[in-house]
Amino acid sequence: MEQPPQEVFGNWQHAFEEDAHGIAVYRPAGNSFASSEGCEKLEIRQDGTFSRVVPGPSEAPDIIKGEWEQTKDKLIHVSYESPGLAPQQLEIIESKPDILKVRKL
Repeated sequence: MEQPPQEVFGNWQHAFEEDAHGIAVYRPAGNSFASSEGCEKLEIRQDGTFSRVVPGPSEAPDIIKGEWEQTKDKLIHVSYESPGLAPQQLEIIESKPDILKVRKL
């Protein structure tokens, strides 16, 4: 399986205040930036597994597990284990150790 750039792998926290023009910006989880509490988190692993952590209806977050595969250069397809969740395409716009930018297609 072809893999995205090495910098894509890891734990990422949505920095929604940096989003622009349909591009979602993520910073390494645990990195200090404004409005970090209650944000979506992603974990992209080299073994093809994927997790999304989203604020839940209670104080506990919901963890949504799935798998990813690279379908084209800089494009990954994510399918979720939870019934009723549609697969998602993520276009990798930029990946560096301190930032991940994706467009959700």
